[in-house]
Amino acid sequence: MRGAARSTARSDVPEVDAFTRPYWEAAAQGRLLLRRCRAEGCGRAHHYPREFCPYCWSEDVDWEPAAGRGTLYTWSVVHRNDLPPFGDRVPYVAAVVDLAEGPRMMTEIVGCPEADLRIGMPLVVDFRGDGDAGPGDAGPGDAGLADTGPGDAGPGGAGPGGPRSRDAGPGDTVPGRAGCVVPVFRPAGNSVAG
Repeated sequence: MRGAARSTARSDVPEVDAFTRPYWEAAAQGRLLLRRCRAEGCGRAHHYPREFCPYCWSEDVDWEPAAGRGTLYTWSVVHRNDLPPFGDRVPYVAAVVDLAEGPRMMTEIVGCPEADLRIGMPLVVDFRGDGDAGPGDAGPGDAGLADTGPGDAGPGGAGPGGPRSRDAGPGDTVPGRAGCVVPVFRPAGNSVAG
C-alpha cells in the first residue's frame, strides 16, 4: 500500500538503544551522565556518549554523574521549524553549553528571555519530559531545578552543586522513544515555581 500509512516517528525524542539506555534512564531520574575515559594518562570526559574515548581511543570508559552545571558557549534562537512538534515550540533557544567537566553539549536553553542570554553565563541542568510544555514553561511533571548550593548532592550523589531532580513517576522509564526525558539548561539561580 503505497502512501497509505504515514510514519509516526518523532524527530524530537531520541532512539534509545542498549548502550544509551543508562543515560536516558538517569535523565528520567533527574541526573545527567557523562562518559569518562579510565585509561592511564587520559581520564577525559566526553559527550555525546560513545563506547570509546574520542581522545585516546581506549574502550575503558564508564558512565559518571555530571555536576549539572555549565556555561553558555553559543546559541541560536530558532523562530521557524516546520518539523513536528518544533513548530509549536518556536521560538526556542538551541545552544551549546560548556559543561563543568569539560565537554561541550548541544542542548536547549529554557527559562531565559533572549535579551538576557550572554556568552559565559552560568547555567544549571533541568529536565523536560516528552509531554511537557514548550521552552520556559513548567509542564506537567516538570518541577524544574532550584539553584543548588554547596553541599547539595542531588539524586544519585551527583556531588556538590549537583542537580535536583523533578519528581520521577512510574511513567518515567525509557522503553524506546515514548516517555523520554531530555536534559535542557536554564540560567543558574532560576527555578520553576509550583
